[in-house]
Amino acid sequence: MDSNLWFQIPVALVMGFMIWRMIPAAKHWLQNGPKGSSKEWLSVSMMMAAVVLFVTFLIVVVRG
Repeated sequence: MDSNLWFQIPVALVMGFMIWRMIPAAKHWLQNGPKGSSKEWLSVSMMMAAVVLFVTFLIVVVRG
């Protein structure tokens, strides 16, 4: 067997446990969290698009 597999199995188990533990908190946040206006969502979307474009630009420049 590959020795890398013995590292991947515990990592997968820990990640699964973390996801399982966060599901109740995520449900609570979705039900009781603050609601954003359409203007706020537009601002966040534009910022995320800018970050994606900037990272894409950096990747293109580095691959050159």
